[in-house]
Amino acid sequence: MTGRPLEVFVAPRGNAFMRDIAAWIVEAGAETGRPARLRDDGGHPTDPAAINLVVAPHEFFLLGDLDDATIHRSAAISVPVCTEQPGTRWFDIGAIATQASSVTLDINRHGVAAFRELGREARHLQLGGVPSMRAAEIRRDLDVVFLGGDTERRRRELGRLAPLLWDREVDIRVFSFHAPVRDGSPGLVFGHAKYELMARARILLNLHRDDTRPGYFEWARMVEAMANGCCVVTEPVSDHAPFEAGVHFVETDDVPSTLATLLDDRARCEEIGANARRAVLDQHPLADRLGELLPELESTPAREPGRVRRYRSRMVRAEGPPLLPAFRSQLPFRRRVLDAMIAETEHGRRIERALARVRHRSPAHVTIERSASYDAAEPSVSVVVTLYDYADLVAETLDSVAASEGIDLEILVVDDHSRDEGRDVVVDYLRRHAHVPMALVGHAANQGLAAARNTGFAHARADLVMVMDADNLVYPNALRRLTDALDRDPGAAFAYSTLAEFGAETGLRSAMAWNVERLCHSNYIDAQAMIRRDAWQRAGGYRGDGELMFGWEDWELWLRLAAAGERGVHVPQMSGRYRVRAGSMVSTTNLVGDFIHERLRELHPDLPWPAP
Repeated sequence: MTGRPLEVFVAPRGNAFMRDIAAWIVEAGAETGRPARLRDDGGHPTDPAAINLVVAPHEFFLLGDLDDATIHRSAAISVPVCTEQPGTRWFDIGAIATQASSVTLDINRHGVAAFRELGREARHLQLGGVPSMRAAEIRRDLDVVFLGGDTERRRRELGRLAPLLWDREVDIRVFSFHAPVRDGSPGLVFGHAKYELMARARILLNLHRDDTRPGYFEWARMVEAMANGCCVVTEPVSDHAPFEAGVHFVETDDVPSTLATLLDDRARCEEIGANARRAVLDQHPLADRLGELLPELESTPAREPGRVRRYRSRMVRAEGPPLLPAFRSQLPFRRRVLDAMIAETEHGRRIERALARVRHRSPAHVTIERSASYDAAEPSVSVVVTLYDYADLVAETLDSVAASEGIDLEILVVDDHSRDEGRDVVVDYLRRHAHVPMALVGHAANQGLAAARNTGFAHARADLVMVMDADNLVYPNALRRLTDALDRDPGAAFAYSTLAEFGAETGLRSAMAWNVERLCHSNYIDAQAMIRRDAWQRAGGYRGDGELMFGWEDWELWLRLAAAGERGVHVPQMSGRYRVRAGSMVSTTNLVGDFIHERLRELHPDLPWPAP
């Protein structure tokens, strides 16, 4: 086939996922015999003699520095390729941006139907395989891979899978859309790196974004996984023809049971993957569907010039704020609340220090109890468990740490002068578990969480220190996995893994890779991490004074490390568990978050903070 050249445009500042789709279309176009070129250079359609495809118009026209008249002229001589789910703001932006186009392509039939309801001419561009999708090597050393945007529903469903997946080789990658994700974004893979990841996975797990738009078939993710023989397991989907559930992918409304069965049935995974690979690459390649559409697009006349619409202002309004606006009412009152909290806490600590001086002649007095095996131990990891009023939970935490496999450890419990029987529980535990190298370090006066952690580091004998709160848990392989991550990356200051929430609700924490810009946006890394003791020393330990004394100590430490050029490394497996208690998500500190943000900016002004 020959004909008009194919120009495929994609936003250079947009999501790299869209560039992958644009590259597939260029490759498929060349397979049809047409001249085809990828345009990611910031240019816009100007040649009416070409077939101009604009991939992800919601990004291309919103992120480009184009005025309304230029958007209008470009849209009139181009064909948008839309990729977003109807009902989302991104779909709405694309619908605004493409009003001047004669015909619209969408990779999902739901999108085609939605455009037709708007009175638009629309066609389905069914995605299929292209040769470059195939990874050079098939390894299958990963049991399960998940790639998807960070949503509450996905976190909840993934958290429920932790008991099934903790001892499997998994790679769980969630990402935030507070800004476009681009090639090189930490923790994300695109192009050949993504295909290689798919070729390592036995199972790709697909979970829907939310409960309001169930059943959406993730065409791009599905096709690239299937092209590499990966067995796709998805919640119920529609619009998947010509691919068949049970033949080319596995559809289920009971993800845990289905995963459990398939993880023990390697032959079934391989059969599904092989069927999918043939279907995507040989039976339904992208070049076939594109070859059917291009002659039609070639003969479709451009729209007659009409009134120039207000594009940019309408797209910006449709985009809306990425997050809820900051709660900034009653600032003077909330400042007084914070000051009162600080004063009350400091007053209580002064009283405890005075009593400690009377009883022990020193406000910094500590008592130490050791298990029978503590002195002879030569640990490679010191686990510091900070304790304050968790008498009912600390033994469970210690059980989880003591069950760690493949590591020589010591446990240091730092009791920050608990008001309950927590200290007695720990003393009883270490006496009953004489074989566990363990010590209890008790403060004679409450000093705060930051000081308690610093006490633990000061008594730690290993070069690697695992930080734990007394109500959280680790799986038996957690310490080994974190140690291995630091061994593989000697330049990293600390390692952290994804944590599965349990208790009052399920979800994920610490689920994204180290990213300083994201860290300045919000603290997404929990305190449960393994830190090199020399990195802690270089940073000067935890800081918990003033506004930072109410649960912000770990965030400030991560920011201080980032400001010094240090970094963390993420282990994308659910190796630990974070206990969510009823009401624990509603905290007084949420009311004073403005002031903590301001304080952190003051302390670390050179970091890439988001615009206020």
